[in-house]
Amino acid sequence: MSFNNIKSKSQAQKGFTIVELLIVVVVIAILAAITIVSYNGITNRANASAAKSTAATLQKKAELYQSENGRYPITAAELTSDTTKSWYVSSDSFGNTDPVTATGATQGTKYVRLQACKSDSAALSQSNITGIRVTFYEYDKAIPGLSNIDLGQNCATTGRLANLG
Repeated sequence: MSFNNIKSKSQAQKGFTIVELLIVVVVIAILAAITIVSYNGITNRANASAAKSTAATLQKKAELYQSENGRYPITAAELTSDTTKSWYVSSDSFGNTDPVTATGATQGTKYVRLQACKSDSAALSQSNITGIRVTFYEYDKAIPGLSNIDLGQNCATTGRLANLG
């Protein structure tokens, strides 16, 4: 056997077999699947934390408003009008519709709905507001959905809620 024959034999054996390449591709696919599942769980927990934090902030601001004014706010403008007050909140953190659309797409982790709880079914007035309901979207439940934080009285009675607009 000559030196040329050995050299040409070793060059022909370079490279990976198809089986080796398939094993590498399968291992990479498994690692990618694990990473994607973990990332989605982390994202849902972060969204849930942000939504709960926004709802808790609005709850505290409504309580501050009530303690300083002796009543709960009738309109959202009362919470968003004076930046010097301790109960001021930015108007982009809440709205009049549900924090989730009819198609199931979320309006964002900061989106929270404020509703006034009334003592009767009459129109909103300073005399019949007895509490506030803060509604937010919970991302981290097994079945995501809306949750409420109720302040004051009469929030559990369905016909006595009015959106703060």
